[in-house]
Amino acid sequence: MDETRQNGLQRLVVQRERLREELLPEQVVERLASLVTGYTPQPLEEQNEPSYYDYPVLKEPFWGWEIILYFFCGGLAAGCYTIASLAALFGSSEDRVTVRTGYYLSLLALLPCPPLLIKDLGRPERFLNMLRIFKVKSPMSMGVWGLLGFSAFSGLTALLQAAQDGLLGAWWGARWLAKISLKVLAVPGIFFALFLGGYTGVLLTATSVPLWSRSKLLGGVFISSAISTSSALIGLVLRLVGAPGKALHKLERLEWAALSLEITGLFAFLRGSGRVARPLVGTGPGERGRAFWGMVIGSGLTLPWLLQTATLLNKKDGRSKRGRGLFISLLVLVGGYFLRRTLIEAGHTSSKDARTTLWHARN
Repeated sequence: MDETRQNGLQRLVVQRERLREELLPEQVVERLASLVTGYTPQPLEEQNEPSYYDYPVLKEPFWGWEIILYFFCGGLAAGCYTIASLAALFGSSEDRVTVRTGYYLSLLALLPCPPLLIKDLGRPERFLNMLRIFKVKSPMSMGVWGLLGFSAFSGLTALLQAAQDGLLGAWWGARWLAKISLKVLAVPGIFFALFLGGYTGVLLTATSVPLWSRSKLLGGVFISSAISTSSALIGLVLRLVGAPGKALHKLERLEWAALSLEITGLFAFLRGSGRVARPLVGTGPGERGRAFWGMVIGSGLTLPWLLQTATLLNKKDGRSKRGRGLFISLLVLVGGYFLRRTLIEAGHTSSKDARTTLWHARN
């Protein structure tokens, strides 16, 4: 009887330890990684795959925090300009505050981009040398020229908006600028804005790093992320200054739609990447799965999407709704930053995996 009871207690201890291990965050992250990518690591089989003495096949990217901030600020600048231009073209009178705020925020977000890009290149003359040529097949060349083109539209549009708001004074030049309609620059400006918002993802796709180049969806993911984070930023500012409820409601619907597209595109990217997505979703050495699932998928996309859904379904206004809107905006902005950060950092790890690089090349 005592032996039977002891065996039962041992089984309970084993089951409790097994349950505890299954509930560990690492185990949860690994299961999520296998579920969304359709790939489960097979260490013994992969160890037998050919490699050149386990030496990395690719040179590790040198991109650091400058490129992360450049991608993030560039996405905000592009998204804010796009939203403001759409409001200028198709919005009503209450959307004027969205137009004004979006154009000003676009210029403010754009200002750090050239210094960050120049610092990442190491020497200012490298940036100037890139202006000597125009290569359609070069993502870097097109990116620099796209940044310059968008900078012209963003700066000029903000100047016209400032003239219309009376910020430039009452002299004849300001009055002349105030007469120019913002709609004249809206359509071509949107083209350059969408180019800037998506080319960063295309730039990653054009590299040889397996994580970035396996799937071709990063450009679309970055555009949807630019719209979601920019609508969150504009909404954050408008709530702080007490903007009309109708304008905020339109931004909330746009943010919800952009988050839906971003979630869909991101999971499609992971599914299409399969094995090479491990550095982004896994928990191994150098892998960024914890930050990705926690800061991007969890608190940066899923939670604000659910809260925004509840906000749109709730027709009541009040301080609680305003506070919820501020919280949602902050979550989306933080999630947009960590999306770019985890992708860049995971790309460094991906370039060091010799066997996965050769597997990617063969397949």
